[in-house]
Amino acid sequence: MIIDGSGKASKITEASAAYTAAVPAPDFSRIRPDDFADEDYISPHVWPSDRRGIPYYYKHFHTVANAVRLEEPHRGFIDLVVHRSPEHNFPYNARVQENHLWFAYFYTNPAPWNMYYGMPQVQHRLEAILEHLLTLQGPKGAFSEYSPEGYNLPGTSFALQFLGQTVRLLKEAKAANPDFPFINEDLYTRVIEASRKAIEHVLHDSRLWEHGTGFTNQYTLMWSATAAYLAIHPDEAIESKLRERMAQSASAFISPAGFYYENNSYDMGYNVGVHIQNMMADYYYFRKTELEQEVVEKESRFIEWLSYNLVLEPDGSFFTSNASASCRTESAHYERKDIPLAEKLLLARAFVKSQEEVARDIQRAKGEIMKDGSWPNVPELNKTGGNSFNPYGLYNRILYRYYPTEAERKEAIAKLPYRASERFNHQRNDDRSGLQFTYVRRPSYYAAFAAGPQKVNAQVFGLGLLWHPQGGILLSSQTEAGALKGSKGLSWGTKKDGEPRVFENGDVCPRYYVDLHEIHPVRGCTDIAQGDMEMRYELGAEGEKTVRFGENAIAVTVRHLGRIEEQIPLMVAPGDRMVVEDGEIALYRRDIVLRIQFEGDAVAKLVPKPFHIYTRQMQILTLEAKEALQYTFKMESC
Repeated sequence: MIIDGSGKASKITEASAAYTAAVPAPDFSRIRPDDFADEDYISPHVWPSDRRGIPYYYKHFHTVANAVRLEEPHRGFIDLVVHRSPEHNFPYNARVQENHLWFAYFYTNPAPWNMYYGMPQVQHRLEAILEHLLTLQGPKGAFSEYSPEGYNLPGTSFALQFLGQTVRLLKEAKAANPDFPFINEDLYTRVIEASRKAIEHVLHDSRLWEHGTGFTNQYTLMWSATAAYLAIHPDEAIESKLRERMAQSASAFISPAGFYYENNSYDMGYNVGVHIQNMMADYYYFRKTELEQEVVEKESRFIEWLSYNLVLEPDGSFFTSNASASCRTESAHYERKDIPLAEKLLLARAFVKSQEEVARDIQRAKGEIMKDGSWPNVPELNKTGGNSFNPYGLYNRILYRYYPTEAERKEAIAKLPYRASERFNHQRNDDRSGLQFTYVRRPSYYAAFAAGPQKVNAQVFGLGLLWHPQGGILLSSQTEAGALKGSKGLSWGTKKDGEPRVFENGDVCPRYYVDLHEIHPVRGCTDIAQGDMEMRYELGAEGEKTVRFGENAIAVTVRHLGRIEEQIPLMVAPGDRMVVEDGEIALYRRDIVLRIQFEGDAVAKLVPKPFHIYTRQMQILTLEAKEALQYTFKMESC
């Protein structure tokens, strides 16, 4: 290279070296714990597994940044397994690139502790990541996920979700500081154009809409992703189509029973995971707009669904999910999440953290991060996936947050159906999937029963949960998905001798009776007449089962040729006592007792399982009998 007297070539070489140099690790000896804001120490409660604050991500950012490929092939690919699972961590997967949001955050954040603000090495890698992401967009606008040119809805809607926030951070940084070293303008323009192209494709394509009606979490992302684009680039045509799709979704995406469709059926995990996440972003963009009330009214149906299917422990410590009929994931319990919509939707306050709890969480997190004099005391970076470096750990921080007071939350909890009333029969029925959900409340118990045609092998119907107002969760049936350790064979139901699964892990199509008068389920949500609720259904071709919900007990009658085994998944807390006697198993918890009384020559057996819901451990009670079995659940004060 010829260098003229001005030394321009030397300066160019130095600038290039600065961009391609390794991203340095932060020096925490120069940072005081109080340099971080209090809210930096906790993660918004949408993804329960993520309790990592900003110091964790700041410490490990250089490792992720230096994994970005700076040479071909696949220049810009984040070549480290820290977000998606190993089997999906390939250069063609647009979702692997979602951590560009963390690059944008550290690059644009002028906090005094942040050494990466405006750093050339970070800019260089952020640009490379975005360039690679653009290569994954197809000619119509969709992005690929599971294979090269494997363009699909989730690859596209999730890409748009995070791109919208990266663009937002860059724009806000430039507005706050005109001298901020903005990314390459041509690249920025192409990112905007790619976003517009993808949005128009998803909103107009009938095949993607049809797919979205069955896997709704993948499409509802489009509300906030499109709003993020419109906030920077207003477009009347796009806004009009967004409003049209949002209005259509009120009936197409939400079941008449109240849940969001997943695989054209029900899944608790996606409902309380991705959908609550999407609600958080929606409220950020539609709050105090003319669409706010539409969002509130639509989500009120979903929150009401949760109010029947999440039961709260008497001490308020956790919720147990009615999830055994789920068709995609396992979701045995629910941790309180961030639902800013609770600002307007009062019942939703029952499911979120209170202001006082958040303050306690912050103090606890600040104590943990200084534990044993270590600074920062944070987990190591897991390089085998599992969302160890998760863009949602940031995404939720930069949206609007709302927390009720403990008094406001207590008021909402009192309005949960099983807390507000001591007696009702209630059904929620979906005509698309054929699922039927029945809820029975009596002074001594609350029970949920699911029925319908089985769509996938994981689904289990029948008695899903049994709860006592003073004792909390006593029985919780699980899916047969088997993804969690020890989670096979944890469902309620009847087995035929030698069979591995209960009959309820199949089609359950009952006839319903109230005080022996047959009733017929109707579409939507219905309060049923008072009286003893009864379900009768076939067990294969050789048997029948009756479950009768009475005033003081639940009676189960089973008839089937040959030997049978009844499986009852009890949730046992520390300090509980289990007493086995002739004809009875008693579970004592504080001042209540659950008695399971059985007749005839049935043989009882208790088997602890390596499955927990917080401090509750499952013990499977089996009752073995020949051809006939009768047993009852009775909950009493002791």
